[in-house]
Amino acid sequence: MCDKEVAKILFDNCKIDECRKAVKFFTDDLCQTKRQTLDIIDNVPKGWSGLYKMVRTFMRESKSVFKGFAFEDEIDALIDNGYMNALKGNLHSAEESNRFLMERIFLSILVENTTRDYEEILRSRLWHKMVDSGYTILHFGEVVGRLKKATGGKPPLNEETIYIIGRPVCRKHLEYPQFSKHIEDLPIQERLKCRCGKEADYMTLAMPKVSALIGIGCYILGYPSERFENIYSNISRIIHPYGLVRMEKNRAVLLWFRDYFMIVSELKKAIQLKGNKEREKVEEKERGDEKTKSKKKKGKSNPKKRNRKR
Repeated sequence: MCDKEVAKILFDNCKIDECRKAVKFFTDDLCQTKRQTLDIIDNVPKGWSGLYKMVRTFMRESKSVFKGFAFEDEIDALIDNGYMNALKGNLHSAEESNRFLMERIFLSILVENTTRDYEEILRSRLWHKMVDSGYTILHFGEVVGRLKKATGGKPPLNEETIYIIGRPVCRKHLEYPQFSKHIEDLPIQERLKCRCGKEADYMTLAMPKVSALIGIGCYILGYPSERFENIYSNISRIIHPYGLVRMEKNRAVLLWFRDYFMIVSELKKAIQLKGNKEREKVEEKERGDEKTKSKKKKGKSNPKKRNRKR
């Protein structure tokens, strides 16, 4: 579901019916329903003189969500490109920007919470080579499976555990030492084998496909991945096989903006949830520290001697 509060503000700011109809369209009836874009593509309301100003204002304000992201510059460009292509009536290219925007959002979350080595892999254009060599994660189920197999549980993903969901290799088949860690340096309980059958000595980073990337990002944020997966799937259905490269620009802008609005709304909720959980952990730790201090004070003021039986 989208952000009901933001949807209501946009709706209340409308002064004419055309504006209200447009807001209800791209917010799915003020976040009351869930609809696929293709189901409503023939029911796009007419625009009005203030449409583009409202869209640009939301774009400008929403970019603050991406401040500090590892791929902030690319994300900024993708948002602008999506809008410009929609203005040309090219919904296909506009939605391509939305889809790649999602990929860059979740790659940023991965990089910032695990290792910057993924950035280096992109810069050196090794990503596709590592994928071709089998260093891949096809879906999030693989992530959970690898974590459970190696550790017996589902630990948080960080700069250490990200290697656990990589590919085990022996010393002979170590191709990327700069993106690998020795198994003895990782919290791995099970013995893992290289593709040759020998016991593995190293774990090499694996490149997640998009579905796995979204799952990993949501796992890090502690947020259900289904909504983001639905948005991504919805956008993909628009791009293939229908094309939609020539539309009235009002329609194209509203359709592109609807999906962009959903992406931003869902991301804000996910980030807020992660922030709330982190605050709760800090507060819980502080309460624990206070209890420990109070116990120590009581122990000093009321010392007790114990006779232990041997």
